Amino acid sequence: MILGSHEGNVANRSHEDTFKSAVHLVEIDGKTYNLHDTVGLEEHSGGTVDSAKAAGNLYHLVTELSNSGGINLLVFVIKCGRPTGTMRKNYSLLHHGFCDTKVPIVIVVTGCEKVTPTMDTWWIDNEASFTMAGMSFGGHACVCASTDTAVHHNEGLVKDSVEVVKQLIVQHCKPNGWKKV
Repeated sequence: MILGSHEGNVANRSHEDTFKSAVHLVEIDGKTYNLHDTVGLEEHSGGTVDSAKAAGNLYHLVTELSNSGGINLLVFVIKCGRPTGTMRKNYSLLHHGFCDTKVPIVIVVTGCEKVTPTMDTWWIDNEASFTMAGMSFGGHACVCASTDTAVHHNEGLVKDSVEVVKQLIVQHCKPNGWKKV
């Protein structure tokens, strides 16, 4: 969505490639950001890749980034819905376990196109559930990422959502990356 192309599309399949990360360069307000699309933990209902391997790949990426320029921001992306045990586990693993809570974390909630009166209403109604589940975020964006206009007629919502996510990144990205000691 942020790339403005299908280059970074994620698949709804359970294949080995789903559990690898990819880096994409994106320019926001004249500055280039490296966005790392990471593994999808616990998304392997087909059973082709286990959680331990996915977590290992993610740990390898965190270590690699830490050893290079560091990590400036974590963006936790979920579909709208209540916090689940898997979400709590993944949040804790990434934010607490791998990054020692030293990296700012924000949440992007997709699938909010049917929320009224505005997409942001979803976070207003659900933030307390995440806080009670031990998941706190420095910022949020409730977005529409679906470009299936035949179903949703949401071209304007997607365009607005791209800008909201870009500004979330700009506002919360630390200038100096955190490096694991």
